[in-house]
Amino acid sequence: MEINTNNIKLNNFTAELPEELDTKLRTLVTVEAQIYATEMRDNQDGTFDRVYKAKVNGSTIVKQGDQAPILAKSKRSTSQKIRMAFWHINPDDEFYERNMNKIQANLEDVIIFLEDK
Repeated sequence: MEINTNNIKLNNFTAELPEELDTKLRTLVTVEAQIYATEMRDNQDGTFDRVYKAKVNGSTIVKQGDQAPILAKSKRSTSQKIRMAFWHINPDDEFYERNMNKIQANLEDVIIFLEDK
């Protein structure tokens, strides 16, 4: 199989900036992402395009010109971040539900465990 191109497709995301951006400057945005799927798209000419699908799930850094980089704040809620962390370990929804149920059933023990770390 001949690969024509390799592409990455990021899901929609929003990050909150602590300050304004200068719309006249070019902006470099660096994100952490988790690849969750790979697709092969047939070009109908004997070649394929490989597409990596990714979810932004970490920090977002914005840089303009000579200015210091800005660390953007994720717009995801804590529960969304926890779900993504579970998803990173195992993308099966049943895995997430099963383990969240265990956490909820043993919340006091989980808090004691975390406080001791």
